[in-house]
Amino acid sequence: MTRRRSICIGLCALALFEGLAGPAVAQQPSPPPGHTHTVRPGETLWDITRQHLGRPLLWPGVQQRNRVGEPRLLQIGRVLHFDDSERQAVVLAATGDVRMVDGLAVAGGPPAGALLAAGSRLPEGSRLRTGADSFVTLRLPDGSRTTLPSRSQARLVRYFDASGRPSVLVELESGDLESRVPPRGHAPAADAWRVRTRMATIGVRGTHFRVSLPDPANAAVSVLESAVAVQAPARAPVRVPEAKGLLAGDSPLAGQVQDLLPAPDWVEPGRPQNQPGVLLAWNGVAGAGSYHVQLARDAEFIDLAAEQRLPAGGGRELALFDGIAPGSYFARVAAVTPEGVEGLLSMAGFSRAQASLDGTARWLADRGELAFSWSAVPGATYTLEVADDEQFRRLAVQAGGLQGEEARVQALPPGQYWWRVRAEVVDQGQRSELVGPARPLLVEGVR
Repeated sequence: MTRRRSICIGLCALALFEGLAGPAVAQQPSPPPGHTHTVRPGETLWDITRQHLGRPLLWPGVQQRNRVGEPRLLQIGRVLHFDDSERQAVVLAATGDVRMVDGLAVAGGPPAGALLAAGSRLPEGSRLRTGADSFVTLRLPDGSRTTLPSRSQARLVRYFDASGRPSVLVELESGDLESRVPPRGHAPAADAWRVRTRMATIGVRGTHFRVSLPDPANAAVSVLESAVAVQAPARAPVRVPEAKGLLAGDSPLAGQVQDLLPAPDWVEPGRPQNQPGVLLAWNGVAGAGSYHVQLARDAEFIDLAAEQRLPAGGGRELALFDGIAPGSYFARVAAVTPEGVEGLLSMAGFSRAQASLDGTARWLADRGELAFSWSAVPGATYTLEVADDEQFRRLAVQAGGLQGEEARVQALPPGQYWWRVRAEVVDQGQRSELVGPARPLLVEGVR
């Protein structure tokens, strides 16, 4: 039977702001009920909002909801109302097959098994799962962000403790998790933000970190900013500072704080990616067993578009992504140790123009030929295909190895045909292909 253990990670926070102060205005009619707070002497709207929502900067919404005229003049004994939806996680971005496996029913929220989309709200107890090439980023009530990449599952155990104070617990059940926890303006409790796995619990108080489950017996922790504390059963907590990592579980390296592998150096960063596939290259990192490459539509990697995990090959490393739509993107890559600890990140941005194979066909009566032409794809070799069916199962012409954007063929027997062009680009040994649309071609009788 597999032993089940749990690990906790904790982060250290910085003080950011000091509270507002003051007395109050006359009480106004109350909004619809959610949960409430009765104002006590010395409390400010800033402090009360931080206590209930974890984010003091949300105080203007609380002021508006409760019709508070002057936020520095809170009346002692006044009852403030909070919308319970403010105490749920919200989906910031979702790509592909992202579902709520189970959890509490929420009025107007997604039912269990439903695909999640940006704006979906998730209560405590929700369990999320991402499929292949699928990603989701959540904002939790305390303002922290958590991203689940492909093939991951996590349970949002809780956002608040029994007294209503922010106390996040996320259980990673498979795959990976990346979180950004903002520093708090006060000394947080020891369990203010935790990630639990079978092998350990990670306690967090303001940091950027990753947790992954490379195999059933181990959890890998990487700290990109600040520090975390890793607690394994029957062991003293281990502090893992910035740019360090740790493996927890059955590995001989378990419990040893290690340097994260350095960020890989990009080759030709920022070059336009207008070929059929997006090709990224970087120099290999000594000690890497694999690499984790991600594409996102934003610089903070909230809205992930694609990712790959590639074995280390030595020397120059390559990742080829097909099916990436035109637009502006950001790429990042991390070297991963053979045990699964991800290293420091290297980022680069790139643009991607619309790649297309627009074309025309015309009859050259004086030559008795059909002339085909199409738009250029940089660095491509082309194949012209003509078929008598739209699915291109019965080819009448297949002319490959074309270096230019034009080809001529002898006249075909009368009939209805379809034609298209395939563009192949080989860059640094990686092949990508763009297939143009099928276009009708009517060949009539003697002209």
